[in-house]
Amino acid sequence: MKKILLLTVAISALFIMSCQENEENSTASIPINSQLIGKGSISSHSMPQQNIAITNTTQWNTFLTALDSTYNVSGSFTEINIDFNQYMLIVAFDQVYNNGGHSIDIVAIDESSQSINVDVEKLLQGNTTSVITQPYHIVKIPKIAKPIVFY
Repeated sequence: MKKILLLTVAISALFIMSCQENEENSTASIPINSQLIGKGSISSHSMPQQNIAITNTTQWNTFLTALDSTYNVSGSFTEINIDFNQYMLIVAFDQVYNNGGHSIDIVAIDESSQSINVDVEKLLQGNTTSVITQPYHIVKIPKIAKPIVFY
């Protein structure tokens, strides 16, 4: 009887230690709320295809200047005066397409212990509209001092 009890205690202890180790090694992530700055397509000229984080006013002004030199899109943004002490921007620009109906979508932003993970997908794959388009999506999130990883 003592052997069975001792064996049960030993197995239980191993199971508890295994569960604690799995909890410590888990890479749980926390969703980050974002605010839309702009989403749509430009059609007159292309920006580089890119996924970037903009973390200061200089980067933002350079980006706006490049964008506005080809297409006056900043007028359609929800805001352009960003407080970069509190926030940063996540920007996704897709490639140029020869037809309409495309999108690029920031579908999730999560914070893990090591990084900020941004899930970018192409939810709309195009249609037969004969127009040159380049989809973009820009959101604002709280400023967090971790590397940004795009998926």
